[in-house]
Amino acid sequence: MTAQNSPLLLELISPWLREARWFPAKDDPAATLSVLEVIDLPDPLEEAACTVVLVGLESSATGSTGTTVLQVPLVVLPAPDAGPGRAPVPGEITTLGGDSLLVDGPHHPAFLRAWLAAAQGISKPDSADHADSADMAELDPTTGRVHTGEQSNTSVRIDTRDGARSAILKVFRVLAPGANPEIDMTSALAAAGWRHVPAPWGWFTCAWPGSEDQTTDLGVLTDFVAGAEDGFELACAHARDDRDFRGPALDLGRRTAEMHTVLAEAFGVTSGAHAAAGLRERAQWALSAVEELTPWRKAIEEATDAVGNLPAPPAQRIHGDLHLGQVLRRAEDWFILDFEGEPLRPLAERSTPDQPLRDLAGLLRSVDYAAAIGGAPPHWTAQVRDSLVEGYLAERPETDLRLVGALELDKALYEAVYEKQNRPDWLPIPLEGIRRLIEEQAMTQNTPSPVPEQVLQAVAAGEHYAPHDVLGPHLADGVVTIRTVRHLATSVTIRTADADYPAVHEYGGIWTATLLAQEVPDYRVHTSYEDAEAVTDDPYRFLPTVGEMDRHLIAEGRHEQLWSVLGARVRRYPSTLGEVAGTSFAVWAPNARAVRVVGDFNRWDGRGAAMRVLGSSGVWELFLPGVGAGDRYKFEICRSDGSWEMKADPMARATEVPPATASVVEESTYSWDDRDWMRARAATDPHTGPLSIYEVHLGSWRQGLSYRDLAEQLVEYVQWMGFTHVELLPVAEHPFGGSWGYQVTSYYAPTSRFGSPDEFRYLVDALHQAGIGVIVDWVPAHFPKDAWALARFDGTALYEDPDPLRGEQKDWGTYVFNFGRNEVRNFLVANALYWLTEFHVDGLRVDAVASMLYLDYSREAGQWRPNARGGRENLEAIALLQETNATAYRVAPGIMMIAEESTAWPGVTTPTEYGGLGFGLKWNMGWMNDTLRYLAQEPINRRYHHGELTFSLVYAFSEQFVLPLSHDEVVHGKGSLWERMPGDLWAKLAGVRLLLAYQWTHPGKNLLFMGGEFAQNCEWAESRSLEWGLSDTAPHAGVREMLRRLNHLYTASPALWAEDFSHEGFEWIEANDGDHNVLAYLRKGRGEQLLVVANFAGTTHEDYRVAVPCGGEWTEVFTTDHSDFGGSGVVNGQVVAEEVPWHGRAQSVLLRVPPMGVTVLRPAQ
Repeated sequence: MTAQNSPLLLELISPWLREARWFPAKDDPAATLSVLEVIDLPDPLEEAACTVVLVGLESSATGSTGTTVLQVPLVVLPAPDAGPGRAPVPGEITTLGGDSLLVDGPHHPAFLRAWLAAAQGISKPDSADHADSADMAELDPTTGRVHTGEQSNTSVRIDTRDGARSAILKVFRVLAPGANPEIDMTSALAAAGWRHVPAPWGWFTCAWPGSEDQTTDLGVLTDFVAGAEDGFELACAHARDDRDFRGPALDLGRRTAEMHTVLAEAFGVTSGAHAAAGLRERAQWALSAVEELTPWRKAIEEATDAVGNLPAPPAQRIHGDLHLGQVLRRAEDWFILDFEGEPLRPLAERSTPDQPLRDLAGLLRSVDYAAAIGGAPPHWTAQVRDSLVEGYLAERPETDLRLVGALELDKALYEAVYEKQNRPDWLPIPLEGIRRLIEEQAMTQNTPSPVPEQVLQAVAAGEHYAPHDVLGPHLADGVVTIRTVRHLATSVTIRTADADYPAVHEYGGIWTATLLAQEVPDYRVHTSYEDAEAVTDDPYRFLPTVGEMDRHLIAEGRHEQLWSVLGARVRRYPSTLGEVAGTSFAVWAPNARAVRVVGDFNRWDGRGAAMRVLGSSGVWELFLPGVGAGDRYKFEICRSDGSWEMKADPMARATEVPPATASVVEESTYSWDDRDWMRARAATDPHTGPLSIYEVHLGSWRQGLSYRDLAEQLVEYVQWMGFTHVELLPVAEHPFGGSWGYQVTSYYAPTSRFGSPDEFRYLVDALHQAGIGVIVDWVPAHFPKDAWALARFDGTALYEDPDPLRGEQKDWGTYVFNFGRNEVRNFLVANALYWLTEFHVDGLRVDAVASMLYLDYSREAGQWRPNARGGRENLEAIALLQETNATAYRVAPGIMMIAEESTAWPGVTTPTEYGGLGFGLKWNMGWMNDTLRYLAQEPINRRYHHGELTFSLVYAFSEQFVLPLSHDEVVHGKGSLWERMPGDLWAKLAGVRLLLAYQWTHPGKNLLFMGGEFAQNCEWAESRSLEWGLSDTAPHAGVREMLRRLNHLYTASPALWAEDFSHEGFEWIEANDGDHNVLAYLRKGRGEQLLVVANFAGTTHEDYRVAVPCGGEWTEVFTTDHSDFGGSGVVNGQVVAEEVPWHGRAQSVLLRVPPMGVTVLRPAQ
C-alpha cells in the first residue's frame, strides 16, 4: 500500500475513521482528510502487509489552525470465506475487492509483531523499586488484546510466551511533533526509582511529515500492572455502595504530591507565568464551543479574572490529565498512568511547566464523576475530596490551595468541551460541577476563607511564600479579619483610633481578631509577654514597596536605579495613630521556597518576618515597621531541599565592619557641596583634558585614618602634589583585606572599615571641592565563594554562571558572574550607575576585563566551552561591558570608563555604536611592561633593547590609553619602582625620576600608585602604611618635589594632554639613537609644542645636537636633573637654535643632556 493510491485509501477508511471514538472532529461533516505519509512495517513472519498511514485532518472542531495529524495503522489480510452469518474480524474496517480485508492494526498480531520489531528499546532504571523488564522478544503478539473504552489512544495488552508477564502497547492516535510526554515523564520517574509508575520498555518514533529534523512518537510499550483495579471503577463501586473511600483517597493524595516532588527534581522548577492568562484563554475557548455555558458566561469570566490577584506558585512538569481513570490500585497502593496530558491541548503546551495543583484539581473533578455515576450521597463526595487534599498537604504542607478552585473550574470547562465533542450524554456531569464551583465562589467571595491548618503551620513557622495572604487585614462583607504572628505572647490586642479588639490565639503563635468596618482602619498591635509589653505596627498591613513596572524592568534587566527598589530602604508613612517609620526589604531569590528577614530587631528569629514573593518576578518583599538606620540584618533563605541559610543582602548599602558579615540598614542624610564640580563635569569631556591619577589603597596610605581623616590629609596631599584625580582601589565591601578589595561581597556598600557611606560621600565631596576627580576600581568579572554572600544565593547558581566550564575563575578561587542573565546583568549595570550617581564618582576602572572577554582565559584545552558561534569570545560579557559603558556615559555625562585590559582585543575604546566595547580609556599594559623591562637593564646594555622603548609609539594611537604604574607592579616580589632600577642609590633615584618624566611626557594619560611619587624603597603591603619617614629624607623628597612640579607643568601645558590620542599630538625628532640611549620628540596641542629629550644612559651627553621645528630661543622649562630634585645639576637654561640642518630639519640646538634624565624645552615667547 503506497501514497500513490491515497484517494482510494481515504475513500475506504473515511467512514470508519469518522466514527472512531478517538476521531477529534466527529461533529464536523465538513472536515477534510488527506494522506500525508505511508510507512511500511514489515511483518517478520510475512503473514500480512502492515503499514502506518499518517492522515491529515483539517477541521475547525479541533481548535487548531493547522493540520491535525492522525495515526491509522492498517493490516491487509486475505478475506475469510464469505457466507451468511460470517462473524466480523476484530478491528475490521472494510473489504478490498472481495479477496482482502482491511483491519485496524492494533487488533492483529501481524501489526504487533511488526511494531515490536521496529521499536527502539530502552534500559530499565537501576532501582530496586522496579522489577526488571522483560525483553520485548519474549512477548507473544498472538496474545494481544485491545482495551475497550479508551477515548484518545488505543492500548493493547501483550503477554510473554510463558504467560508470567504482560506489557501494554499504547498506540498514539493524534500525533504532534516532538517527544511525547508519556515517554519522557515515565522514563524520568522510573529512573528516579519512584515505583508508582509503570516503567517504559520501548517506543517507536518516525519523522514528522514534511520535516527533515522533527520527529513524532507513534507509540510506547510499558509494564502492565497485573492484579490492579482501575481507580475510577473502584471509586464508582464505593460510591454506589456508600462505602468509605477516605483511606484510598488519602493515599492517592500523598502519591500525587510525591510524584510532583520527583518531577520537580527531575525537570526543575521555574518561577513560571501566572496561571490567570491561560485560564482566561481556555475559558473563552470553552464558552465558544459549548453553548450550554452561555448562562454562566459572566460568572465564569469573573472567576477566571479573580485568579490574577493571587500569587503564582512555582511551576513545574506535571501529569496534566490526572483523574481516577489514570490510576490503578493494587495491594493497598496506587500506580499512576498515562502522562500524555489532556489530548485536546497541543503537545507543546502539554510539556510546558504548569501548576502542580492542576493535577489535584483533576482528581477532585474525577471524584465528582465517580459520585455522579455511582449515585453517591453528598457526604461521600465531600469526605473523599477532603481526604485527597489532606493527603496531598501531608507531603507538601507549604501548598497554597486557593488556586485549586480556579483550576477545578478550568478542568470542568475542558471536560465540558470534551464531553460535548465525544460523549454528549455525559455533558451534564461537568456542567453540574461548573454550577457548583461558581455558586461556591459566589457564597464565599464576600467572607474570609478559612485557612487550612497546614497553611497556618507554614505561616507560623515563617515558611510560606505568600504570608500576606493570611496575615494582616482582610476585608470581606463588612468584616475585617486581622491575623498577626506573635510567638510567646500571652495576649494580643488590635488597637485602632477608636477601640481595642482582643485577638484570639488561632494556631502556633498566630492571633486573630475581627472588627466590623467598611474599610481597613489604621491599627497597631499591643502584645503582652510574660515579662514585657510592646506596641508595634503590623508589617503585613502594608502594600508592596516594589511596583509592577519595577518588577518588569528587573526581569528585562533594564532597571537603571535598582538600588532604589531592592535592598533595605527606610520609609515613613502617615497614619492616624502617628507616623509609621520602618524599613522595606526586597531581594531577588527566584528559586527560594521562602525568605525571612532576620536581625537585631527580631533577635535573629525570622518567623514573624517572612517575606512575600511578588508574582513570578522572583522578588521577595516586606516592610518592617520600627526597623531603622544602623540596624543589622540578613536574609534567611529556604532552599529547595528545605534547608535554611542566612545571606547578606546583595543590595546592602552598608555593612558591618569585617570580619563580621551582616548587612546594615542605611539612610543617607548627606548634603553635597560639589554642585560646581558636578555642573562642570557634565559639560566637559575628561578624556581630552589633563589626567594625572594618584592610585590609592585607603587602608595603607596612612593606616588608621577614617574617611573624614582622609578628607583632610589625603585631599591636602593630593592637591599639593598637583594630581588631577585619585583612583581608589575597590572600596566596595570585601571580607578579606588581603584581596585589596578585589573580592567583593557587597557591591553597593562602601567598606565600613573607614566609616559610613555618608562619610565616604564626605571624602568624595572634599576631593571635588579641592578640584580633584575620583575614580574607583570596579570588579564585575568575578566574586568570592563566601557562603554568606552571593555564592549560590538561593540554593542555586543564581549570580554565578551555572556552567562549570564558565562559572569559576580558578586562578582567584572565585565565581564568574552569569553575564547573560537579565537580572544579573541589571545588578552589575545598575551598580556602575550607583557609584557614578549616588557617590558622585567621576570614573570607574574596570578590573580584569581580559578575563571577561575570553572564555579560555587562563584555561587549558577541555576546560572551557566555546560560544554559540564556536569561538572563544564571551559574547554575554561583551554585551554587558557595552551596555554598562553606553549606559554610564548616557546617565552620567562627563565620567570616564577605564578598562584594565591586557590583551590586543580590538576596539576597547571604540564607541559601541561602531561595534567597540565603548570604554573611554584603556590601560596600556604593553607600554608599562616594555618600559620597566628596559629600565631594569644596566644603562650600558640598554642600546641592545632600544626597540622596547620605542615600540609603544607603533600602537599608541590605536586606543585611548592610560599609562599605568599601578599597585600590581610593586607587589609579589616584583619590587618597588626604586628597587627595579639598577645601580647605586643615586642611580636608582635618577631612574625613578626618568621613568616618571618619560611617562608624563609620553602620549596617554598618567597613573601612579602611591609611594611611587617619593620612590619608596620597598614593596607595597596592604598591612602597613607607606614609608612616610623615607619621603622626608632629601633624596626621596627630591623625587616627590620633581613630580609635584612636573604635575603643575603638565596641567598647564596642553601640548602634553590635548592630543594624547592622535598623531597630531606627537612627532619624533630622534627615535633611533640607541647607542646614546636618547629619545627626542615633540608634544603638541592647542597651538603649543614642547621638545622632550630623554637620556636613558648613565652619562651626560655634552653638546648633543637635536633638531627643532623653528628657530629662535628655546627655554628649558623642566629637567629631572635639577639639584632641587637630587639631580646632578646638568641644566640648559635658554638655548638658541642654529641654522644647522639636523634630523631632516633646517635648525637645531646643542644641549647638555643630563644622565638618566629628561629635559623639556619650549620655544621662547
